[in-house]
Amino acid sequence: MDTTTEDHEERETAAGTATTGTATAAETRKERGRHRLMIVEGAALVVLIILAGIGSAIGANWRVEPYTDHITVGSSSTAIAANGLSTAQEGTYKVKTTKLIIKLTDTVSVNAILREPIGAPGKRPACVFVHGAGTGKASEVYGDIAPAMASAGIVTLVPDKRLDNYSWTSRDYQAMARDYLASWKLLAGLNDVNPSQVGVYAESEGTWIATVMAKRQPDIAFMILTSPPVVPGRDQMAMAATSYATIAGAPQSVVDELPTLISLDFSLIGLEYADFPAQDYYAALTMPLLINYGTIDPSMPIEQGARTLIDAAKRNGNANVTVRYYPTNHQMRTGSSLSLPGLPLERHYTHNLEDWANAIAAGATATDWATPMIAGSQPHQRFAAPSKTPHGIIGAVSLALALMVAQILCVIAAVIGAVALWVSGRLRTSRTQTLMGHNHQSEGTPAGTPRFGRGTAPLFAACVVVPVLVAGTLGWYLVTLGKAALSLTNRADVLRPGWTVLQIGAAVCLLLLFLVFTMVMRNVRRHPDEPSIATGTGHVIVAALVLAALTLSIIVFMFWGLR
Repeated sequence: MDTTTEDHEERETAAGTATTGTATAAETRKERGRHRLMIVEGAALVVLIILAGIGSAIGANWRVEPYTDHITVGSSSTAIAANGLSTAQEGTYKVKTTKLIIKLTDTVSVNAILREPIGAPGKRPACVFVHGAGTGKASEVYGDIAPAMASAGIVTLVPDKRLDNYSWTSRDYQAMARDYLASWKLLAGLNDVNPSQVGVYAESEGTWIATVMAKRQPDIAFMILTSPPVVPGRDQMAMAATSYATIAGAPQSVVDELPTLISLDFSLIGLEYADFPAQDYYAALTMPLLINYGTIDPSMPIEQGARTLIDAAKRNGNANVTVRYYPTNHQMRTGSSLSLPGLPLERHYTHNLEDWANAIAAGATATDWATPMIAGSQPHQRFAAPSKTPHGIIGAVSLALALMVAQILCVIAAVIGAVALWVSGRLRTSRTQTLMGHNHQSEGTPAGTPRFGRGTAPLFAACVVVPVLVAGTLGWYLVTLGKAALSLTNRADVLRPGWTVLQIGAAVCLLLLFLVFTMVMRNVRRHPDEPSIATGTGHVIVAALVLAALTLSIIVFMFWGLR
C-alpha cells in the first residue's frame, strides 16, 4: 500500500470520527434539553398542585344550605283572641305623655318617654321597649307603637339607647341588658302599674338583649320579640348575606364564597358581638312569648327562628308561644322590603300586640287561645342559618389584610424599581455617549451592562399591569354587589358577566406566573455564559418583586373566590 492511499484512509477515518463526535454531541444536547424540559414540566406540575391546594383550603369549607323545615300557618288572619276574654281596644283611652330622666349609673343617665292610659282602672300591665341596631332616641322610635298600646290600656316606657358604650365595632349585650332593666324596674315601681305584669318589647338586635334581660330578671311577665335573629350574629349574617346576594343576581360561585368572608376572625376591628351565644339564653324563655316576623324580610331566619324559639320554650315547659307572620319588611312596615323611613306599620300589627298583651295580663294560658298559635301570611325562608362556621387557612381579617397590603407594597416597589432602572439606564447611556462620542457609539447594549433578558421586560410589565387591572375590577365588582344587595336590586346583567371577566383575568395571572416560572427554571440550568432573565442586582431585585407581587395577587384572588 502506498503512502498516498494510507493518507487518504487516515483522512476518511478522521472525518468519520469528527462526524460521529458531532452527532454524539448533538444527541447529548438533545438529551439534556429533554431532561431540562422534564424538570421544568415537573416543577410546573408541583407549582400547580401547590396552588390547587391553596385554592381549595384558603376558603371556608361550608356553605349556606336551603331551608326545608317549612312552617304551615293555621290561618291567614293575624288576629289574636283568647276564649271568654274581652280586652280594651286601641283608642279606648287618651294617652298621657311624660318625659323622664333615668339614671343608669352614677355618671350616666338617659331620657325616656312614659305613656299612660288616662282613666284606665286598676293596676295596669306595662311594657318597656328595647331598641334594635343603630341609634335610638326615645323621641325618634316607637312613636306609633308605644302610643297605640297605651291607648289600649298598657303603660309603655321608651328609654333612649345608651350610646357611650355602643358602636358598630363594640357592643356589650350584658351591659345593655343591665341598662334596660333599670328602665324595667322603674316601670314596675310606678303606682298605676301592676309589677307582676311588666313585659318587654324588643326588635331585631334588641331581642338578643331581651333574652339576657330574661336570664337576669325572671320576673319579666311577657316578651314580644319582633324580627328576632335568634341564632348568633355570624350565623344570621351568613344566611342574610346569601339571601341578599342571591336577590342581587350574583352567580352561584360568588354566593358560595361568602362564607370565606363571614367565617373570619374579626377581633382586629372588634365585632366580637358577632359571636354572641344566643343559645345560652334560651333556657330563660319561660314567660309567654309573642314572635313577629315579616315575610318579605330577607335578613332574618323567619321560620328557623320561630321553630328554635318554640322548641326552646317547650324544653322549658313553656307552651305559651304565639307566632304571627305579616306581609311586611324587617320593621313590620309595608310598601317596601327595605327599611325606609316613613313607611306605615301593617294595619293590624298594633291591634294584635294589644290584644295579646292584655290577654296575657288577664291570665291567658297556652290552652286559652281562640286563634291559632301560628298564623298570618305564609312564610318561606329560602336559606338556613348555619350552625357551624369554621374558617379556612386564612382565618382572620388581620391575615387577609396583611396579604393584600403585601401585594400592594410589592407592586409599588416593583414599579418604583423599574422606573429607577429606566432612569439609571438613560443616565448611563447619556454618560457613555458623552465619553465615546456619537460617532463611536456601538449598537445595542454594551456587554456587561445590567439588563433584563430578551423578552423578559414586556412579560414582567404584564405581570404587574394585569393583576392591577384585575384587582381594580374586583373592587368595582364588590362595590356593585354591595349596592345591589343593600338595595335588593337584581343586577345579574352586570354581576354574572362581570364575574366571568374576573375569572378570565385571574386565569391570565396564573398563566403569567407559569410563563415566568418556566423562564426562571430554564435559565437557572443554562450555561453561565448564556443570557439570564436578569443581570445586575437591581434588575434581579425588580424581577423578584414582580414575581412576588404576581404570586401574592393570585393568592388574594383565590381568597376572593377567583379560583
